[in-house]
Amino acid sequence: MLLLREKLVYTAMFFILASYTTLNLVQAFDTPDIIETEAVEETDPLKEIFDTIDEVDYNNSIVESTMSDAHCLATNIYFEARGESDAGQIAVAFVTLNRVRSSNFPDNICDVVYQAQHSEWWKEHKNKLVPIRHRCQFSWYCDGKSDKVHNEVEYIRLLGLAFEVLLDNHIDNTGGAVYYHADYVEPYWAIAYNKTTSIDDHVFYRE
Repeated sequence: MLLLREKLVYTAMFFILASYTTLNLVQAFDTPDIIETEAVEETDPLKEIFDTIDEVDYNNSIVESTMSDAHCLATNIYFEARGESDAGQIAVAFVTLNRVRSSNFPDNICDVVYQAQHSEWWKEHKNKLVPIRHRCQFSWYCDGKSDKVHNEVEYIRLLGLAFEVLLDNHIDNTGGAVYYHADYVEPYWAIAYNKTTSIDDHVFYRE
């Protein structure tokens, strides 16, 4: 269950995201042929919003962790299920959150998403965490391919979905699952867990 302060932050950020997404879409379809360029002082919209909320300090660690949670969750949905239906994307989000709640996984969203065996050489010589190929929990993170988000519009939509899930606006449609696999493979580990459901191209299991 979310603490009041956490829910306040999630709610504020969700509405900020929705507002700016709508504004950007309007501007995209209402751009004049000739744009007059002038110096505009850059402002931080998040800081302006949080400065008006007595209970939340913009620089507080809860704000930073809230944004990190949402971005990590959206990133995982993006790479694991961006071609899936809304139900499939929500399912991936809940597997991520169910792992956070499980004692067998890290206790925060970002550590769950990026859980892997990392190269000691990269850590020692470059001070960088680089996952060993095929030694991670979510395959996109250690498949050797670029993790750059190319479809920014879709990512913003999934960031909104991540906030919705974090705000308890959706129910867990996986039956408490913490594992899943594509329906065209039969991993050896599946027999050790209880199947809960199938959604789109994924089969889900709980501990």
